[in-house]
Amino acid sequence: MRLLLKELFAEASYHKASAKNPAAASYGHAAACTVRDLPYWKSHNTILTFLSMKDEIDTSALIICALEERKAVFTPRVTGDEMHFFRITGLDGLVPGAFGIREPPASASPLSSEDFPCLVITPGLAFDRAGGRLGRGRGFYDRFFAELDARGAPHFRLGLCVKAQLVEQVPMGALDKKMDALLVV
Repeated sequence: MRLLLKELFAEASYHKASAKNPAAASYGHAAACTVRDLPYWKSHNTILTFLSMKDEIDTSALIICALEERKAVFTPRVTGDEMHFFRITGLDGLVPGAFGIREPPASASPLSSEDFPCLVITPGLAFDRAGGRLGRGRGFYDRFFAELDARGAPHFRLGLCVKAQLVEQVPMGALDKKMDALLVV
């Protein structure tokens, strides 16, 4: 299993290089155009999304789209082994954070029970068509989803990826959480 995971990480990292800038921005625009027509986008007024690393689909266009539609947008901030979401009102004012990813400033409002139900746009190195997701190995999103499940907080998990990130099967452990749907651009 450990060797299979190492191979999947290597394969996903190789394919994910195709999502690097400047293509990342075009994938991001394609995602923003596509997501507007999806029923789970239309039915949620709160969007939780990631702020992209250099090798991920650029989520800037998605964020702008959500803000233009007057949706509440929250992005993560990482402290130690914990990830919490905070509201943003634009892409200005973000600060450098963990792993070189932009984050909301300390003054941003945290996600609260009034912000549910929500759509959670989720990154990953690889996904399978059954909703399996391979993250970067730190478990931030899996722990976050487990916390939402434990609280009974209604949410919809949407994995965002390019076709090259789809694999036949992602090995899933007991703590790994599946996506409800994938947006493949």
